[in-house]
Amino acid sequence: MRRFGVMLRMKPWMLFIASLSIVGSCAPKASEREKEAALAPEHMPTVTDARTDLVLSWFADGGASVASSVQAVPVEARREVRVQDPSIPPEHRDARWIFFADLTKPAADGTYPLRAVLRSDYEKKRHIPASVDSAKNPDPPQAISPPPAGTEPRVVMYATRHCPVCIKARRWFVKQNIPYVERDVEKDARAAAELAAKGQAQGVPTNGVPVFDIGGRLVPGFDPNAIMAMLATVKGSPRQI
Repeated sequence: MRRFGVMLRMKPWMLFIASLSIVGSCAPKASEREKEAALAPEHMPTVTDARTDLVLSWFADGGASVASSVQAVPVEARREVRVQDPSIPPEHRDARWIFFADLTKPAADGTYPLRAVLRSDYEKKRHIPASVDSAKNPDPPQAISPPPAGTEPRVVMYATRHCPVCIKARRWFVKQNIPYVERDVEKDARAAAELAAKGQAQGVPTNGVPVFDIGGRLVPGFDPNAIMAMLATVKGSPRQI
C-alpha cells in the first residue's frame, strides 16, 4: 500500500517519464532486428571430422598452410582456422564474410564451432606483411587492384624459383596434366603486389608461397586434395568435364 501511495503522489509528467523508461528497456525495435538479421550470413560452412572437401588454412612456421580435413590440421594450430567450403554454390556465397572454426573440440552434434567475421572488419585489423623485401627493393611496387573477374587464367601459381614446395607443385601439375600459369613473386614486383591485393580482398594470408588462384579464389599452400576440390567448382576447369 505504501508503494501504491507513492505512485498516487507522483505528478502526471513523472508517471509519463517512468512509462517511457520501461518501454525503453524492452527488446530492440523491429527495424533494428531486421538490420541484424540482414547482416548475418545466410549460408555458412559445416565443419565435421567426416568432411574431406574443405579448404582449411592457418599460419604455421611463419607461412600459410592448408588442408582439406580436420585431421590434417596440426593440433597446435586448431584454435583458429579459416574455412572455405567449395560445396556451397557460388550464387550462395557471400563475399562480405570470412569464416573461422575452432577445431579443438566438436559440439555434441559433431560440428565444430564456427564464427563469421565481416571481411571489411578483418581487413582493418589484419596486418599484411610486405611481399617484397624493402631492403632489397628500395622502391617497392605500389598497391594494385586485382584483375577484373574473368580475365585471369583458371589456375595461377604464385611462387619463387627455389621454393621446395613450389617445385613439388610444378611436378604435380605436370603429372596431373593441369594447365597453369606461374608468377614469380620474388623477381616480379608486379606479381607480388598483385598477390597482396588479391589476398587483402579475400582475407587470405599471402606471406608464404606457393599460393594458388583457382578460378578467382586463393588457396594458400600446396595441398592436392584442396586444389582438386576447388578445381571441381570452377566452370570449364580441366577437372570439370
